Amino acid sequence: MERGREGLQCGWNTKNNAVGWIALSVYAFSWLINFDVSRAAESVFLLCFVIAWFKEPDPAIKWNKVFLLFIAFVALQVWVHIFAIERFPEVADGQIKAARHMTKLFFCIAVAWWLRGSIDAAKYLLFIFLAGIVTSLVINSNTETWMAGLSGKRVDFGYTNAQHTAFYLGLLLIMGGGWLVRCLRCGANKPEWGLALALTLLGLIGVVVTQTRAVWLALTVILLSLIVFSLCRFVKQRQRRWLRPTMLFPVVALVGVLTLTVITMVPVIEKRLLDEQDVIETIGQGNLDDVPLSSIGIRIHTWVYGWEKVKERPLTGWGPKSRNSLIDEGPFPDWLKDMFGHFHNVYLEILLAYGVLGLAALAALTVMVLRGTIMLLGRGHQYLGMGMLVSWVFFFIINLFESYLIFSSGMYFFIIFGGIGMSFYLFGENRTTSAEA
Repeated sequence: MERGREGLQCGWNTKNNAVGWIALSVYAFSWLINFDVSRAAESVFLLCFVIAWFKEPDPAIKWNKVFLLFIAFVALQVWVHIFAIERFPEVADGQIKAARHMTKLFFCIAVAWWLRGSIDAAKYLLFIFLAGIVTSLVINSNTETWMAGLSGKRVDFGYTNAQHTAFYLGLLLIMGGGWLVRCLRCGANKPEWGLALALTLLGLIGVVVTQTRAVWLALTVILLSLIVFSLCRFVKQRQRRWLRPTMLFPVVALVGVLTLTVITMVPVIEKRLLDEQDVIETIGQGNLDDVPLSSIGIRIHTWVYGWEKVKERPLTGWGPKSRNSLIDEGPFPDWLKDMFGHFHNVYLEILLAYGVLGLAALAALTVMVLRGTIMLLGRGHQYLGMGMLVSWVFFFIINLFESYLIFSSGMYFFIIFGGIGMSFYLFGENRTTSAEA
């Protein structure tokens, strides 16, 4: 009788695990293709997670401090909500939806529960996520749009705006570039080489035609940092493996292709960089009052105003949806109030929404995720770990100039990439999986 009960429970856990994996796969793949399908999969996946959490036998994992952090953040949200609906009754209905969006960042814990420190599972989920982005681009773009972008017109392929499209393509460039480096160092067959190069070129051309200066800045900072890091490692290495004859041709060919691609798009880059040169010079002189309300100027003026509002309620903020009302109350022209409902800086957004306490809670969650990601570097998975770390640096920088985290683009990135990092933070590395990533 006891043996039959154990078998029934094992069968139930297996079915729950299978359904959860299917739902998570649909969720990660379809969010840019069909948001409603992704939301439906999210509900199924979370239900499976709740069941799995109740049946988790290890109390150290089941009651990890990350759950206390989650409870503390929700308690803060409830406290702020009471204030926000009284202070801004005109956006009271939107406060809960905006708060739920921020709470979903903790869904990375549910993703981690399914990965459980498995390298193979992490690579599979990352592949599904990136494949969904590429599939969405194929569906939404066409030859005419790409040609218009290459001729100098800024394109967004029908997404929220060009900044978000540039974010997706920047991720493809980073992960494709990391894949190419792995092909160079570890060797690869022709199909793998082709896929890695295609992904890299797609990302490279895409970030140019979307003409988002914040993305260009982030990628430039990352590239320069990686060059310095690589040169330091190269000098310290006793064996110059990069100088092997078998490595020279692929390296020269790759550098040649990427250089030729960049050179052909220099006019597009130059035009975009010179668009607001006068505004940048005015800011450099410290004359903020004289800065016009251009793309950069709007950010400067809203940041100054937003910081003043942060100082009025530094600990707990104004509420997640109150940003719209705060801008409406600000010293801005009507057209700006109608056009923009956020502050184009996610760190300022969090401070305005939940104050220093909210920022500290989300920072603590991010530190846990990064600690798990860093574990990959020291355990033989340097390419996967470095690719993810670079993606996080990219995300941190571009969020200085656009509030990606309050949109689905930033939320899904945090949940998927954060879930991979959180899995290694909570569960360590599953030794039964492959060794090289």
